[in-house]
Amino acid sequence: MKSIKIIGVKAFDRTGGIDDFVEFDLVKDVNFIYLFSPTEHSSKVPAYHTSQGTLLAISALKDVSIAYKQYGFEAYDKSNVINKRKVKELKEDSYGTKVIFIDGSSVYVRKKLIK
Repeated sequence: MKSIKIIGVKAFDRTGGIDDFVEFDLVKDVNFIYLFSPTEHSSKVPAYHTSQGTLLAISALKDVSIAYKQYGFEAYDKSNVINKRKVKELKEDSYGTKVIFIDGSSVYVRKKLIK
């Protein structure tokens, strides 16, 4: 059976650092999946129970930027985490920066990136 690797975030005992994020194998590591509510008023999300503890899918961009930083991703503003290896060009204007990627796609960030 094919292996599927996922990066999850600890459901409990988080420290706020990179150690909160764990790469696990869906086929080899997961015993069961259940719905978990991280806070009293939040929506339930799938929780993966493994021998390493309960892990959640990463759903906040702040967490994405921490977990994926080691792979070349960076938060360019509060709404976008960018794969820096795929950036072809930055075009700044008075409102922020247009990030243009190698494949021709683009995203606008509300931050001036050119120094």
